[in-house]
Amino acid sequence: MQIDIKRALPSDAPDLAALHDQALPPGWLVGDIAASCSATNRIVLKAVDGALLLGFAIFQFAADEAEILSIAVAEETRRQGVASSLMEAAIAACQEKLISCIYLEVAEGNAAALRLYEKFGFLGIAHRKNYYQGARAAPETAFIMRLDTGRGLSQIDRQTGAA
Repeated sequence: MQIDIKRALPSDAPDLAALHDQALPPGWLVGDIAASCSATNRIVLKAVDGALLLGFAIFQFAADEAEILSIAVAEETRRQGVASSLMEAAIAACQEKLISCIYLEVAEGNAAALRLYEKFGFLGIAHRKNYYQGARAAPETAFIMRLDTGRGLSQIDRQTGAA
């Protein structure tokens, strides 16, 4: 399988929404994903193998911080490096924008996602009790994680402009 990471366009929104609904019910609405693809403070990355959508990530920026809002991978391509490829691209995009830290939240029971985020150096910083509800059998606590990128504006040498 070839994993290519590309910027998603608003025209990709129906496919992204269908994948999101399958991977993380109830998923986001097509219009919300399309708006994210167009927003100046958000980036939506898609992982593809030719025309086949493998997964995607949505993240947003505010000042020198970023938040990964969602990562979804097609069930049939899980555990094949898709999520890692998306994370690498998301972190690289954040570093290019001189983001100092990246936040995310994950269900405490999502062991695979927790392993992925820990692999990239994210550390747990807080909990949100009963945060996830909806399609779940019982409410689940969200685990808030943070990655310091070391690329924030405070890391720039003010005299030379070098990071």
